[in-house]
Amino acid sequence: MNSNALQWIEILHPERVLDHALDTSTAPFLLAGALLITTLAWRRFSRSHHAPLPPGPRGLPLIGNAHQLPLERQWLTFTDWAKSYGEIVHVSAFGQPVVILNSSKAVSDLLERRSTMYSDRPQFAFVGNLVGYADSVPLTPYGDRHREYRRLMSEVLGPRTVSQWRVLEEKHMREFLRDIVRTPEQFLHHIRRSLSPTVHGYTVAREEDPMMLLAQQADHEFATAVLPGRYLCDVFPLLRFVPDWLAGFKREAKRFRKTMERLQDEPYAMVKEQIAQGRAKPSFTSGLIERDANPSVDQELIYKWSVSAISSFFLAMGTHVDIQKKAQEELDRVVGRSRLPTFADQDKLPYVKAIISELHRWSPVGPLAVPHRCSQGDIYSGFCIPAGATVLANSWGILHDPALYPAPEDFIPERFLADERLPKSYLNPDPRRYAFGYGRRVCPGRDLADDILFLCVAMTLAVFDVRCDDATVVEYTSSIISHPMPFQCAITPRSREAELLVVQMGEEGCVE
Repeated sequence: MNSNALQWIEILHPERVLDHALDTSTAPFLLAGALLITTLAWRRFSRSHHAPLPPGPRGLPLIGNAHQLPLERQWLTFTDWAKSYGEIVHVSAFGQPVVILNSSKAVSDLLERRSTMYSDRPQFAFVGNLVGYADSVPLTPYGDRHREYRRLMSEVLGPRTVSQWRVLEEKHMREFLRDIVRTPEQFLHHIRRSLSPTVHGYTVAREEDPMMLLAQQADHEFATAVLPGRYLCDVFPLLRFVPDWLAGFKREAKRFRKTMERLQDEPYAMVKEQIAQGRAKPSFTSGLIERDANPSVDQELIYKWSVSAISSFFLAMGTHVDIQKKAQEELDRVVGRSRLPTFADQDKLPYVKAIISELHRWSPVGPLAVPHRCSQGDIYSGFCIPAGATVLANSWGILHDPALYPAPEDFIPERFLADERLPKSYLNPDPRRYAFGYGRRVCPGRDLADDILFLCVAMTLAVFDVRCDDATVVEYTSSIISHPMPFQCAITPRSREAELLVVQMGEEGCVE
């Protein structure tokens, strides 16, 4: 590339735009120039590199495959592409290379074994710069700040410390069971209500609770904004300097930013005031504040993950009554009917644990991992992965790969149980490897989220029967954090004794 081209790239860099005091009359010309230079540079790089790009669908001049990237349920399209092009697929959007990983081997080899090159994040101009999530743990660039965030999170959520939350989780789960007894038709609301105290120390008092509605709104907006390819300014960061009256996406970003700021400030300020007054309840938020941290987005991600997984559990049990009965038989045999299961019973309940593993696989909360970025050019399986490429791990495709998980559409907990009559290769791999992110970007709250899910599954099955109508078909949301759309199911106590066990249980777990 000659010196004139390099000079134009420097002038057109987004961070230099303000220095040149651009007005609206020059912006379109500069944008067109940036598009042309990017496309030509990318084509020259592709031709000159000694390794070919991975295969993928044919694109169009200039825009590449931008018109083929779906805005909803991208993981389904990527899984279809894998059938035609293989485990590694390459597409481009206006010259920006995107590499999609559709196999467990590719994910392990690149995002874990070569994590140094794949731990960075792409530039999220919309959700990061315009909305304001750029410095959150999920989106912050890999470096000193990210490592410091992870250190603070591990002090509260690491494997050695997560057990300190178990007494609190058991207390809140007993409250959840009592809520189900009283108003079973509101079970989806009760799921959210039961998790809020563990995360924020905040008790949701009523169905239209403002803090819960704020969390739901932030959940939807963040999951929408982080989808790859949804906003053109992520491909052309220069667009974020276009005047508001010319860019509808900037008005949307302002709305999302207000939600983000409220989510960041209000729960944090509430708990901080409680700490100052000496009346704060134990919670994830209070633990972080005492360590001078404020990763509110990451608290909400743990909250959203747990809500989605528990909702899927009720759907799975309501539509698979035979599996529900097997788990209840195990609970009756190990725990009995005179008390509720606790974490102490966990290792004695292999079928309950197998149900949880199958939940991770059958309906993954994160069907598409948050995008990674290749920080330097790489060669894998004879293909070139360009420096700066956005790298997407198709977790849903891996967890529904029939080569790893036979009959992937069926809910089969037995696939995770060792059986002497079956060959060792029959035992399917642990889906947690693909459910919580990868490499140095793995979710720091995975142990807490998994603990919450175990307790909910074991206690609910010990007390209740769950039934859905035979014709129940539930759609899942299409965002990067996917959860079932609202559905109905009948939830009834297994017996009068089970109901009394919940209703008469006091706050500390003793019969009143």
